[in-house]
Amino acid sequence: MNELADHLQTLEEALLTTEVRQSPERLRELLTDDFFEIGSSGRLLYQDWDQTTLQLDPIEAVLSEFTLHPLTEGHVLVTYRLVQPVLNRETRRSSIWVFVDGRWKMRFHQGTVVPTEAT
Repeated sequence: MNELADHLQTLEEALLTTEVRQSPERLRELLTDDFFEIGSSGRLLYQDWDQTTLQLDPIEAVLSEFTLHPLTEGHVLVTYRLVQPVLNRETRRSSIWVFVDGRWKMRFHQGTVVPTEAT
């Protein structure tokens, strides 16, 4: 289980990088065809997005408290805390990963801003 948690954390961290966020090919490798996200802004985003409308900027952040929650065989929920010092912001994040065609892909993601008084 630790090996899987380490692998999925690496994939989550990759999704925060400029290289991946600006590469439709890499995003297709990491996201399922039916991927969707509820952003920390509350916007609903889908995998079939126009990259210019999403403005996928890199995220400078520190990821911690990464936890793996098995759902079914081939489906897991991961939760973690993401601190963005430059923005003075913390979010709690969750993702559902599925094992598809021999690799793990993200099907769902949500980010919720934590109010500063709650940290």
